[in-house]
Amino acid sequence: MSLERWWRPCIPLLIACLALSTLAVGPAEAGYQASVYSNESAFRPPCVGFTDSLPAKMLAAAKSAYARLGYTTGAYTTTSFTRSSVLSRTVNDWGFYVHSHGDYYWHSGDQRRYSGFREDGGDCSQAVVYSKDIAAKRAGRPTNLVVISTCYNGDSYTTLPAAFGIAKTKVAWNGPVFFLGYLGEAYDNDEWTFEQRFWDALAKGRHAGQAFDIAGLGSFTHASFGADWWGSYDSFGLAGPYDPPCTACQ
Repeated sequence: MSLERWWRPCIPLLIACLALSTLAVGPAEAGYQASVYSNESAFRPPCVGFTDSLPAKMLAAAKSAYARLGYTTGAYTTTSFTRSSVLSRTVNDWGFYVHSHGDYYWHSGDQRRYSGFREDGGDCSQAVVYSKDIAAKRAGRPTNLVVISTCYNGDSYTTLPAAFGIAKTKVAWNGPVFFLGYLGEAYDNDEWTFEQRFWDALAKGRHAGQAFDIAGLGSFTHASFGADWWGSYDSFGLAGPYDPPCTACQ
């Protein structure tokens, strides 16, 4: 998959440096909530034939990353990562991360498919959190930074960006919003490699689009691994409505 680069107009050096100083401090802003979820029980016996240590690491890394970006961050796994807990918190989320099993799931009530992911819940047959469930709670409000660390939720048909109020367009700037998802069947070791690079680049003050480009550089265990994004390339992923549009210092 080709990684797109965008031309951006220059801005005065003073504004750029002020933006960077904001990034460097990164305090959590009251009311700018982020929710971080990781499904651990479905990635160990008896659900699978081995114990996967990466979901716990991905949870910790994402929690730290959102906190650095200024969010008041809560992290949830096993029995605290349920469909009901996701839907009760997402009303107030400015940031959202989930690592789980994901797909384009059949919804029997609507007789159609929606993108979604499975809760953890401490068992192997987890309920699905559908995009329509999130959309109903968020009611069109945009989300600053959404990372869906699952299979199939970066594909062109995904319905999750809209659920979080993010248009499926790639522009230099359309507000402080950014959505990241993986293509097709993705594996934890590749997702972990990508996310470490992505979080590190954001911590260094890169735009979310730049961080995405950097995260995709180098090799992955599976040649088929890929990711995609929608939103604003020039977003920094910061909490709240006043994400700076650019930094000429980079």
